[in-house]
Amino acid sequence: MATLKNLKEKMVGVKKTAKVTRAMESLSAIKMRTAQKKALNSRYYAFQVFSIIKRLSKIVGHQVDEIFASKTPIEGKNIILLVSPDKGLTGGMNNFLFKKVNRVIKNNQFNKDNVSFVCVGRKGHSFVSKLGYDIDKYFDGVEEKSASENVNEVSEYLNKLYRENDISQVIIIFTKFLNTSEQKAVHRIILPVIYSELKTFIKNILPTKGKFSDEEMIEIDETDVESYVFEPSIETVIKEVIPFAFSVSLHHSLLESFASEHSARMLAMKNSTDKANELAEDFRKKYNKERQSKVTQEVSEIVSGIEAMKK
Repeated sequence: MATLKNLKEKMVGVKKTAKVTRAMESLSAIKMRTAQKKALNSRYYAFQVFSIIKRLSKIVGHQVDEIFASKTPIEGKNIILLVSPDKGLTGGMNNFLFKKVNRVIKNNQFNKDNVSFVCVGRKGHSFVSKLGYDIDKYFDGVEEKSASENVNEVSEYLNKLYRENDISQVIIIFTKFLNTSEQKAVHRIILPVIYSELKTFIKNILPTKGKFSDEEMIEIDETDVESYVFEPSIETVIKEVIPFAFSVSLHHSLLESFASEHSARMLAMKNSTDKANELAEDFRKKYNKERQSKVTQEVSEIVSGIEAMKK
């Protein structure tokens, strides 16, 4: 049976752990709100970029995807951009993210000869390294504080890799922020830039519920541009807009991944705090029970001694 000293030490230790996890929960909640707010504050820019593309696409019609591609489709190597956290303590988030990677590889019949990875985040890099796939580039220390600079670096690298090599497509796998208590591992093609996928992505920027879910949707400008004169050509103009659209969508993916990470960590720390408090309460009850047992035993011994002396 555990001694009173051991029970007290365990109770104090668990309470200290609960204080740490509660502090981490509060910090993650602040970071989550910051990342989510940044993503939503920049959505107006995203809508305006897409508005320009939509108006221009009216003139070129069905050719818009071909212009977006800016490159003849080829049967070449595939690139997976994996966005993951640098740190752990995120509950099951990393597990379902990596399960998504395995499903994408299996469903597309990728193998070590026709796919390689670009990793953003230490956890994803470690996972891919264990699988044995080639890693073309690893971006370490990418944080939301310097997201703009990070995005430019990542987008420029991917654009250069896509255009200068025999790359068939670039697929991004990241964790989408649905709401405070729910995140989902998703994937989509980011290169070549596909009009329909970009449209769906921008439309789904808002979370499903929570603080920002009631934000008003921004309407796409439907202004007629057929009377405009483009120099040197409308195709060239669209190609110039593409890098902006690509960078914006990539920026949102990173910010959603950051928000998902902090949200998952907040929930994990909340659960840890609750469990620690429950465990501390169990130790307290055991401590009181053990102490009462010892007091009863001592009283019994004293009474027995007194009775013995009377005889």
